[in-house]
This record gives sequence, C-alpha cells and structure tokens, in this order.
Amino acid sequence: MQMNKLYLTFEGPSVGESGLPVYAFAHALTGLQDAMRLMVEHLGGRQSGPGQPPRWAREQSSLQLTAVRSGSLTAELTLEEVNGQLSFENLGEQAIESIYSWDGRQDSALPPQVTNRLGAIPSELPADVRVWLGSADTPLKTEIKRTSSAVRSVSQSEEALLQGWLREVNWHRGTAQLHDYTGSFVPLRFSEEHAEEMQRLARQHVEVRGHGKLNQKGDWMPVTVEQISSGRSWGEPFDMDEFLTDPDPKIFDPNNLVTASEPFDVDEFVNIIHSGRDEGGKESPDC
Repeated sequence: MQMNKLYLTFEGPSVGESGLPVYAFAHALTGLQDAMRLMVEHLGGRQSGPGQPPRWAREQSSLQLTAVRSGSLTAELTLEEVNGQLSFENLGEQAIESIYSWDGRQDSALPPQVTNRLGAIPSELPADVRVWLGSADTPLKTEIKRTSSAVRSVSQSEEALLQGWLREVNWHRGTAQLHDYTGSFVPLRFSEEHAEEMQRLARQHVEVRGHGKLNQKGDWMPVTVEQISSGRSWGEPFDMDEFLTDPDPKIFDPNNLVTASEPFDVDEFVNIIHSGRDEGGKESPDC
C-alpha cells in the first residue's frame, strides 16, 4: 500500500461549539510534521543534531495542509512532491505508512523519538478534545492519547550510526562535534582509547558508531564514540576550509601551460587517436 496523506481528527464538545484554538491546531500539525521528519531521518539511516534539519530530510517529509473538514474537525495533510525524486529514495511514503500503522503505544515498533513527538500532540489541546490519526477511509484509526508529561524523555541508550564532518576535537576534554552540510551537529564524547584516531581524522568526513540518548525533541544528546572511520560522502559539497588547508594544492601557473603548435589540424589529431585505438584493439601475431 502506498500512501501520501495522513489525517488528524479532533473530537469533543468544544470543537463542535466553539472550534479549536489556533495555537493548539498549529501545535498539533507541527507535531505531526516533526514526527514525519524524524521518521524519514530514521529510514535514511541518519539522525540530525540540534539546529536546522538536513535538506534531504526536510524535502522528503514536508506535509501540506490540503483540506479541513467540518463536523469533527479533520485536517488532511498531503506529502509534498519532491522534484526529481527517485523511486528508491521515496522515504516520505514509507514514513507515512509507518506512522499510519502506529498502534498508539509509546513502546511500539516506531523509533522512540517519533512516538515521543506524536505523544506530545495533545499537550496543547483543550482537556475535552480527543485527537485521532488516520486516513480518508479510516479517520479514527488510532487515538493519540495524552501522556503524563508533554513529551516523555528517553531513558535508554540508543545505537547511533552517524556520518558527517568531524570538528572541534578537544583532546583533553574528550569532546568533538559531528557536523552536516547545513551546519547542524551532533555532540560527541570519546575516551582516551579513541583520542589519537579522533585527532587524526579531525576536519575529515567520517562515520561514527556509538551509543547515545535522544532528547525530548528527538535530537541526539552527546553520543559516545565506539568506532570511527574515514568516509567520503558522494553528496559532499565543496568545503572551503578543506580547500584552503590542502597540503598539496593544485596551483594554476599560466607560465607553464602546454600549448599546441600552430597550425593545429583537429581532423588529423582525431584520426591519430582513432588509429591508435584500432591498433590497440588488434591481437598481436605473436600471441
């Protein structure tokens, strides 16, 4: 089943009589949007740190409010299309299916950061309002119930697999930061065992394996490094710092240009290239 829509339905006497406060409605929609983004990041194998989420996660999780139905107030939220998105990158629909299949429990199969964010949705609603998650066919599929606190903290350590640029390595404190291309970062902690390797890989693109906890917003708190290795990202953008500190820069010297003699016969040059290829493709008579 492929889905591109989710529905939030608000029920209660105050909804029918006086509607729903705008701030509470906005809080609920933002909660579902955040849960979508966290689910996409989980499916993509990477959780962003504090700050601006990575662009790919924002693009593939972006929801649009496309309709509001009366009676029980129902908001229809549609996944925004991503221009040029490849089928195997379609994490948005996978995230919608995962959230739609949620059974409403905090200890469900969804990642804790996602259920925490969903569980916070009712926190700003009037006490007599219930909120449901569903689809067009089943708008009241799963009730999002109130928790004892607005957002439950995660007490258990989670396994982390992260990639990014290693920055701010402090040998004495055993701390560092793992940055993505948006400027967001995950704080790292490392023991003396990894200190030399952290210093060697400083300012490089790396892969980090370890454990850490997620805060109430679903962002990584300091991750303890258990393994770190060098890695290069295919989508790595131009790094000005790395360019400026390159120990072996490629310097353009106009005085050492290799130029063609005049006149230069392009056709003859192409014929020589083709002739060389043809000769190279023939078997040697001695073979």
